Amino acid sequence: MKKRIALTLAGLLAVAGLSSCGGSDDSTLVIWHDKTDAVVEVLQKAIAEKLPEEKVEFVRRDSMTDQLKLVGNDPSSCPDMYIFAHDKIGLFATLGILEDLDSLIDPSSYEESVPLTLEAMEYEGTNYGLPLYYETTLFLYNRDLVGDKDPSLPALPSTTEELYAYMQEYTDGRRYGFVEQHSTPYYASAWINGYGGEILHEDGTPGLSDEAVVESLEYHKKFIDYMPRTSADYATVNTLFLEESADMVIGGPWMIPSALEAGIDIGVAPMPTLPNGKPLSPYSGVQGIQALKIKCQDSGRKERIKAVMECFLDPAVQGELALVSGCAPALEAAYEVEGVKDNTIVKAIQEQAATAIPMPSRPEMDIMWSELGYLLTDVNMNGADVEETADKYQAEALRLIEQMQ
Repeated sequence: MKKRIALTLAGLLAVAGLSSCGGSDDSTLVIWHDKTDAVVEVLQKAIAEKLPEEKVEFVRRDSMTDQLKLVGNDPSSCPDMYIFAHDKIGLFATLGILEDLDSLIDPSSYEESVPLTLEAMEYEGTNYGLPLYYETTLFLYNRDLVGDKDPSLPALPSTTEELYAYMQEYTDGRRYGFVEQHSTPYYASAWINGYGGEILHEDGTPGLSDEAVVESLEYHKKFIDYMPRTSADYATVNTLFLEESADMVIGGPWMIPSALEAGIDIGVAPMPTLPNGKPLSPYSGVQGIQALKIKCQDSGRKERIKAVMECFLDPAVQGELALVSGCAPALEAAYEVEGVKDNTIVKAIQEQAATAIPMPSRPEMDIMWSELGYLLTDVNMNGADVEETADKYQAEALRLIEQMQ
């Protein structure tokens, strides 16, 4: 009797485990996500208004990449769709778990999106996701310390050489003219991209020792002399700006609410122009919704998945998503939505999109984030020779990528 009870309990736990991975019964569509409650509420509201009879469950997943790698081809455990940043699309496409978006939705319904967002959702010629909203880093400044708010203030630099001169004049140990996360790959990429460098080429080969990458790192070093050299993490940069100990920063839109709360009159300016005439060109992250191929094999379920995804093609929905996330909408028409068209931050991200570059989504990029991070630490914090160190980590990246094959 005890054995029978134990077996029954084990069976119940197994079923519960599958349910926790995949969601509810077959009558419910499941969407995994890692978003805030505010974002999910906008999506739920859109579905409720447009598909009142549809059952959809949003399930939060904090380790989405690892879990999709495990269950992406298991119809009993995987979700129908997931909402996530675009940079893992290459990995999931290589695993064969993603449905071709154009088999679900007519491309004409989403082609009027910001070009950067469409590029981000494509991998090797196939569209795998519907873009919803996106972010880039921004050039932020304290309007009480620099800019045209007061004629007595120093002028806002428009070039990196003007920025360097400003840093030399206004950095004294208690105050920094400009700070950034100089040794974090996501932020340093703006300098590399601006020089025409590529951390990872389209064919999946690393570019750390390329002339343009080396040149950008050599040029960038002189700026780091006027920044905190060994403590350039997010907490340091954010604290310096909030305490008005840094006049200018490169940071994401997520820095803006805390700055406003601290009473800082914050301004957003175009990225400074490099000596080659091109601006700093940051990476961009695009949030989108993707469908799982295994779930689309059932034609009836596929039609339901399509209908849910089409709920998010409403400019008003994407506009609201942008506002609650602090980002910018993918659909061009959403920029005319009330509350969006006059939003300073949305407008700044939209303008930055002209020179921003979507983060590469190839699987090899996981290796490149690590190797570039080591390279930046050695060069910027430990004073290592740029060319020798770039060659060292280029060789290591090649070795690790070869092991992936």
